[in-house]
Amino acid sequence: MNTPRFTPDKLIRAARLSLAMLISFVYTAYIGVSDGIWVMMTCAIVLFDNPTLGGTINKSHLRFWGTFIAAALAMVFIVGFANNVIINLIAIVLGVFLATYWFMDTKQGYAGGLITWTLPIILINNNNIKGAFLRLLNISIGILISYILLRFFYPEYARNKMLISMKNTMIELHKMLDAINNPELNELQIQSVYLKNEVSILSQINSFMRWQDEAKTETKGHPEYVDSAVKAYLHVRRLYRLLSVIIFHFDCNKIRHNQNIQHKFSVISQQMELIIQALDKNYSNYYLPENLIIPEHYSLTLDKDEYIHHQALSTLTISEIVHEEINGVIANLVIFFQSRKANNYY
Repeated sequence: MNTPRFTPDKLIRAARLSLAMLISFVYTAYIGVSDGIWVMMTCAIVLFDNPTLGGTINKSHLRFWGTFIAAALAMVFIVGFANNVIINLIAIVLGVFLATYWFMDTKQGYAGGLITWTLPIILINNNNIKGAFLRLLNISIGILISYILLRFFYPEYARNKMLISMKNTMIELHKMLDAINNPELNELQIQSVYLKNEVSILSQINSFMRWQDEAKTETKGHPEYVDSAVKAYLHVRRLYRLLSVIIFHFDCNKIRHNQNIQHKFSVISQQMELIIQALDKNYSNYYLPENLIIPEHYSLTLDKDEYIHHQALSTLTISEIVHEEINGVIANLVIFFQSRKANNYY
């Protein structure tokens, strides 16, 4: 088991959740509300794996509406069918089927899961209809406590974490470019650097995908914020793929001795350093260096061909690279399938 690494972010999140549990306990114990455990459970569920305000709001909405839908459906059967045990069982099966069918493997999956386990809790109730309403009330209070603490106790925002993910990705890409230009590294060593940095890059890509969804909640009314960041990161990911092509399909030694390419790589390296610096400084203040300008030949419009600057690269070269990769897939799949057969993994 890996030893936990303590960071300021983790300490803040742990302190926030502990404070939420303390407030929930005081509310439950001194207000004397029935089934107050749902307040504490809601705080724990919402705050444990949601470090940002946007994530907390999204999780809170799903928890509230999942519980509300289950409670509303349960009330229909409890009141409309006199809380009949057989009818309640039919309602549980029907409700679980519909919730699973509509919500499984979607972004609203958590709400669907809530419906599947809240319905039985409410409908197998021994005529305690009051408990259904109290559960919804206590969950709402837990959501409110979670939101207030994340909003005012050292708040964290997904809109900032997008910035950090982009900066960390650019740092790893800059390391790859440095490896290509390093005369002391042979091709195998350069590829080793790539594979090592790739782990971090893929992690940052996954994180960015999460932060962009949560940032949309935080920046409602200002869609250009997330839209521009997503478009910028799309080009970052394309840069990552282009570097992989260079590292695995071109002779880096020849690249180092080509003066034209070296000049361009030198300019690219300087631009990447400027981008990293700008991303770092914009975390706390607006910063746009004078050298970070849009080239005259580049257009932000979607009407122009985005790949017009790649037309010098022949279609034949691209097809050969793709064909080589396909051959690599086939060759290794044959070994993979043979290994499955040899070890009887069926």
